[in-house]
Amino acid sequence: MSEYLLQPPHSMGMSLANITSASVEQDDIALVTASKAGNQDAFALLVERHQRRVFNLVYRMLQQYEETNEVTQETFFAAWQGLSSFRGDAQFSTWLYRIAYNCALKQLDLRKRDNALQAAIQAKTIENDERVGTELEVRDRQALVREHISTLPAKYRIVLVLRHLQEMTYEEMAEILTMPIGTIKTHLFRARNLLKERLEAFDQEWKSRG
Repeated sequence: MSEYLLQPPHSMGMSLANITSASVEQDDIALVTASKAGNQDAFALLVERHQRRVFNLVYRMLQQYEETNEVTQETFFAAWQGLSSFRGDAQFSTWLYRIAYNCALKQLDLRKRDNALQAAIQAKTIENDERVGTELEVRDRQALVREHISTLPAKYRIVLVLRHLQEMTYEEMAEILTMPIGTIKTHLFRARNLLKERLEAFDQEWKSRG
């Protein structure tokens, strides 16, 4: 299963010829039910439906393409193995994103142990005044904000990603992060303030050197 999860359907070693266009429109629950019965074609459709958003979520956390690809595959493999535990209390997408979030957190922990996370963050910091001037000439404000988000602590970064980049509701975030909505709002408040402070400090430093 793991080696073909993210491959196009025609290369999965299975035939989708009997799956009509109408079946592609089935809701997630119907596909999950079929997948639980061992229908790999149905699960392939779930992968196709959700892999882009899962990949984007993981990438926002890891900021590294190869790791993101591996963790995305790990997410769907874990989902396939854990389908029996999905009871339908939450949306399948919420359940799936929670798995992706946990897989990404595990990858971040691995990075910390070998100091790769710190190296990745340091590589993104502005090294000198000349680089500041050059980057501001070629980078728009949105890209600068994304860079600063990537350097925030993980607990602040993920709430900004889910709320503003994935456009999720507080309820969906609570399901994925398994924490109270009040805590999520507190993290968001602190994350926004911290991001604002860093951007203002960056602007002041750049202006003072201009």
